[in-house]
Amino acid sequence: MALIASILFSLVVGTWNGNWFPSGRAEHRASPEKENETTRLAAEMLSKGLAKIDPEGDDDVVICLNEMRNASVVSNLISKMTRKDLYLSVITRYRRRDRFDQQQDAIITSMPVASKGWAVFKKSSDWQKNPPRGYAFSEVISDCGAVTTHVYSVHLKSEYGATSEQIRRSNRYKRGIAIEQIVNMEKPKGRGKKKQSSPVIIAGDLNADRWQEYFSKETLFHTLFNAGFLDAFEGLEKEKRSTRDSRKWGSSTIDYVFYRQVGEVKAVHVEKTNGASDHNAVFVLF
Repeated sequence: MALIASILFSLVVGTWNGNWFPSGRAEHRASPEKENETTRLAAEMLSKGLAKIDPEGDDDVVICLNEMRNASVVSNLISKMTRKDLYLSVITRYRRRDRFDQQQDAIITSMPVASKGWAVFKKSSDWQKNPPRGYAFSEVISDCGAVTTHVYSVHLKSEYGATSEQIRRSNRYKRGIAIEQIVNMEKPKGRGKKKQSSPVIIAGDLNADRWQEYFSKETLFHTLFNAGFLDAFEGLEKEKRSTRDSRKWGSSTIDYVFYRQVGEVKAVHVEKTNGASDHNAVFVLF
């Protein structure tokens, strides 16, 4: 019993899309006063969400962030949160033509990190089929030191500007091939019964709602399920899993925590946005 207890631990996994954080505007910067206020609101929202799912504040934490401008704005956000053991593990450095993209993916955590990095998705010769961006990666170590978990922060192709079936088909392909690349990297190693794999988390804005008819032709969810991944939202009613509200899509679920071999989901909490973004924040307790 003592051995079993020594390797048990609780893990909180979060994901949040900051909506061109902290400016809230594509390409152009908001005023310093506006950005400071957005950062304050974001820290308040994330802190409240964490406190609700981990009232004691002693569980391991890893949060995947999307649409971050750069490392300094993420560090500034962390400094304003009430949880003081969080730090920036990794942030991507995607390029957009002659400059850095304003939509970077990041991972913040309270846990030791064994390895980390980032990459863009692999490209083909047909640029029209290439998915945008890539992923941030961290291999986090539990506080008992007995488990390492591979964490991917992703932000897949959106439906913005999808005015034709051809464009929608292309978007589905880009989302699907991006997830395939990550799943292929995390295939169990070895042969037969000796195959082994690490616990894996894939979290972020997938830009597809698996419960909406519009996205019924998506392949990304089938790819994840076929590879043994589970959706932390499974079994929750619509009202408890809404991550974004908009005029076009209504109440939708596009931000997810998919996991494999991480443990049992004990609680899921969606913290409603307070104006910091157009996305709600998702927290899952394993």
